[in-house]
Amino acid sequence: MHGGVTAKMKTSTELRQPESDGDLPRPFQIRSYDDLLQFPNVPVSTIDTPSGKRAITEPLVDAIVVPTIRTAERLHSVVKLAAHARCHLIAVYTDSPPAGLSAILGKFPSARVTVLTVRKGTRDRLLDLGASLPQSRVSPAALDISRKRNLGLLIGRVCGWTRMLFLDDDIRKLNVEKLCSAAALLDHYPVVGLQVNKYPDASVVGHARRLTGRRQEPFVSGGSLLVNPQLLNGYFAPVYHEDWLCVIDHFREGEVAIGGSVDQWPYLPFTTPARAKLEEFGDVLLAGLLWLVHSRVMKDAANRGHLASGSEYWREATNPHFWKQILEQRAALLQDITVRLTEMNLDNPLPFSSLTAAGERLRELEPADFVSFTENWQASLAEWRGRLSGLPRVNVPDKGRAIAKALAKLGLADVVCVHELPSQRVPPKQTRWIDGFASRWGRRTGADGRRGFGMPSWL
Repeated sequence: MHGGVTAKMKTSTELRQPESDGDLPRPFQIRSYDDLLQFPNVPVSTIDTPSGKRAITEPLVDAIVVPTIRTAERLHSVVKLAAHARCHLIAVYTDSPPAGLSAILGKFPSARVTVLTVRKGTRDRLLDLGASLPQSRVSPAALDISRKRNLGLLIGRVCGWTRMLFLDDDIRKLNVEKLCSAAALLDHYPVVGLQVNKYPDASVVGHARRLTGRRQEPFVSGGSLLVNPQLLNGYFAPVYHEDWLCVIDHFREGEVAIGGSVDQWPYLPFTTPARAKLEEFGDVLLAGLLWLVHSRVMKDAANRGHLASGSEYWREATNPHFWKQILEQRAALLQDITVRLTEMNLDNPLPFSSLTAAGERLRELEPADFVSFTENWQASLAEWRGRLSGLPRVNVPDKGRAIAKALAKLGLADVVCVHELPSQRVPPKQTRWIDGFASRWGRRTGADGRRGFGMPSWL
């Protein structure tokens, strides 16, 4: 496969032999990255369900951010969760909201929702910082999701929020009690993951590997990720596994906790071989970078207290020889999965097509591609952190108005549009009545009625 790899490739039998006790597992042999995660005791929720004895009086998180390209119906469960948890919901679409969104929002009058659209063909230096990272193939889906998640981070940073949930609209079995317990961990950790246990969002190659019986333990996913945007020190780059890359420095600091588990709607990973091609670079990149972190944690636990600086820590990842070994091991893995599936007499030809596509992409990649990406990623991280430290702040209690002001201060008027849907419009007389009631209620309780603190659940 990749330059000289075929001649050195191990047989299927050799690949299955365990390594000696003194060796660390190679990147593609690691079944679990639990050593990079914290598993604190998750506080038991004291909140009853909305139909229970006691209503929720304060938002469980500042905002739930849902970056999506799917139909309005897919937002139904998220709007329901946000309404019951009294959280503000930010739904981020591309170009225009989907048809029927107003009807979905109208089913939950208590929901506080801001609908944003990000315009294609526009660019913002900070929002699209990762777009300049060197990649010979960039997935349009990766570009789309990265800028939407970065938008959420920037809004949260400017608004001064400390609890945000990034949630994909295909996540299920996340309820108010589970969210309350997980969000409480943000008092101690900047990143809290809700692991996808059922049908995890693995790569196409990862799903093919699972067919052979070699299960990869769940890790963390940007599809169900709680963060403190004031403390998060990374951004989402347009590369597969952008979520892992965003929080990788928190992995090495021991600052990523697991706050529970969720499920994900099943999907068909082998429908198009192009998907495997577009994932290959990111799959290899993060396997190498996570292996560096994992190996150092395993070899010297003291590293957590005496970590090297970013550029020094990742120096090995700027060595072409390091990536040559990673690429060789990846080639061996693809061959091993193919052999195993062949021996199983698998009837479905689609996994083989995807593995072939991944192998074709792998042969295009060189160690220099990963060296260049790592070096540029480190430089872009420094720029991201520097520019975030100088961002203005918005101190507006009403979340909807705060988001609009944040977008103005970020200079994103030409890139991001705020949409007011018919179901969200309140007649002028009713608006004045609610404002007056909220003001009087706020004076009594010391709370801001429009945020929902202490307000009756029917408002």
